[in-house]
Amino acid sequence: MRLKHWSITYRLSAYFALSSLVLIAAMGIYLDTTLHSRLEEEHAVFLADDVDLIRTALSRLDDGAVLAGNARWPAELTLVASRLHVTILDADRKVLAAAAPLNIPLSALPAAAGLGKRAEGSIVWKSEDGKYYRLVTAWSGVGQAGARKALIVLSLDVSLEHRLLASYRNTLLLTLVAGVLGAATLGYVITRRGLAPIRRVAKTANEITSARLDRRLDLADAPVEMRELAVAFNAMLDRLRDSFARLSQFSSDIAHELRTPINNLMGEAQVALSRSRTAEEYRNTLGSNVEEYERLSRMIENMLFLARADDPQTQISPALFDARAEAEKLAEFYQVVADEAGARIRCSGAAMVYADALLFRRAIGNLLSNALRHRTQGEIAVAVDSESDGRTTVAVTNHGPGIPPQHFARIFDRLYRVEPSRERSIDGAGLGLAIVKSIMDLHRGTVSVASTPGGPTVFTLRFPPAVP
Repeated sequence: MRLKHWSITYRLSAYFALSSLVLIAAMGIYLDTTLHSRLEEEHAVFLADDVDLIRTALSRLDDGAVLAGNARWPAELTLVASRLHVTILDADRKVLAAAAPLNIPLSALPAAAGLGKRAEGSIVWKSEDGKYYRLVTAWSGVGQAGARKALIVLSLDVSLEHRLLASYRNTLLLTLVAGVLGAATLGYVITRRGLAPIRRVAKTANEITSARLDRRLDLADAPVEMRELAVAFNAMLDRLRDSFARLSQFSSDIAHELRTPINNLMGEAQVALSRSRTAEEYRNTLGSNVEEYERLSRMIENMLFLARADDPQTQISPALFDARAEAEKLAEFYQVVADEAGARIRCSGAAMVYADALLFRRAIGNLLSNALRHRTQGEIAVAVDSESDGRTTVAVTNHGPGIPPQHFARIFDRLYRVEPSRERSIDGAGLGLAIVKSIMDLHRGTVSVASTPGGPTVFTLRFPPAVP
């Protein structure tokens, strides 16, 4: 659990050290085992060859009965190495002859190889003075007839090899410690340098404030692995800057939109209270106030709808229904307003649409209301159609002053108006098209506009195919 709270630098350094520990230790153990086995093998071969040599010497003796008095015996024993101790025992374990005698307890002797068998079994024995000897024993015949048996005891001084192996293990331990420390240090340095781009990202992120949203990561010196992260980080900053600018503009616009009706209400109330009025005058003032309250209520309701639509947890209830039939119901409802303006709403086409019926009607209703507000001539057309990929389109067309192309990018923003004047329109607060855009986003569809100044303006909704 503590390792989880370590920095990446310390973690990678620890992994470097642990890897070096395992690798160096495994190599050291392997080399130590190999060297020890090789020395044991060489000693075993050496002792077995010497046993054969001594057996040959014993078989050439003329008189096996007086072994210790044979004049040739010392010369035969000098053929073996200087570190080798040779002792010849009889069947009762009494010393018959010895070269470089060594006081070895009988209990320490290994099992003896039989007559004619190669002496391969050996053990290591430590003397009282701290020296190490490899012991081997074997039976041999004495004299040409071989009537008498003798026990050959060979002891090879291997203290030098033991010191060599002990020194090697000490060196290995020091190498292991130094290697682990070196790997940890090297891993720390390498990791620090490798994670420098991440620290630059953190530094840049710490420098970003609401007044410094123009800060960006430099992609020129970013490594390949960090380039994708840097691009995503810069794109996120672009979105943040754009969202912050939109939020600031929205806050300013909403304050302006709310200030106007509140000032109107306040002004009318002050005028009404400035002197005595008749009941009819008060009734007219209250009626005017009710209209302002209704506009405020619609504005607040629309803003609440947009806030709910922005919530990623917002759910809709789509179903498959006849888009032409719903469009005709809406056209019939808005025809009353259209008759006052001398316009006609015409529906055409046929298609089924997979959408939330209430939201579908609200989106089409907002487009019809917008078309009636800006129409100057001709009829308003609602065309329903199905595309080859299963999408359903609903296009609302009206003929009016048109929308200049420079406004297309922001026409669906909240409280945005094409007119340069910031005075609140009596017909709306600039939220209708923003609501249409939010409704299409909830359906994972799209809304687009095509318009030419003085020509037709077409708003097109594209709903995704029905879910099987």
